[in-house]
Amino acid sequence: MHAFSLVVCRHPSTGLWLAVEENKFRGWWLPGGFVECGDDHFDTAIKETQEEAGIDVTLKGILRVENSMTSVGGRQRVVFYAEPADPGQKPKDKPDRESRGARWMGTDELKEKSKIEPPEGLRGTELLDWARYIEGGGTIYPLDLLTTEEAPVPEAKAGRS
Repeated sequence: MHAFSLVVCRHPSTGLWLAVEENKFRGWWLPGGFVECGDDHFDTAIKETQEEAGIDVTLKGILRVENSMTSVGGRQRVVFYAEPADPGQKPKDKPDRESRGARWMGTDELKEKSKIEPPEGLRGTELLDWARYIEGGGTIYPLDLLTTEEAPVPEAKAGRS
């Protein structure tokens, strides 16, 4: 199975969304990447956002866990919601092997970029879709929704049966 972590990162004071300009002229997209052997989805989300966007993030929740199993393998993607660990940190602006750069964009700009083909436009509408979902009050699930098989079952909260 191939596992991937993606990060939807919103700036807490400006409400802007972190977009990465992909290499190979593939357009603007979410930070994220392949979960390497020995890593987990959390580590990968933080590492890939730093490498691709130059931003250190604090994971705040999970937006979705996607599984696609086929007869020849499978794929799993975890989409995280995050905020910058340091709101004053600037996205990277120099191309390297990870990306061409990154920047904060508003929903209106994402919408305009969704009408343009890469490399100037979006690679896909996923970042715009998640931005609209969150701005519309969509559910952000707790991080402990995703855990290892060995993790203990959490304690029940008082008042629930």
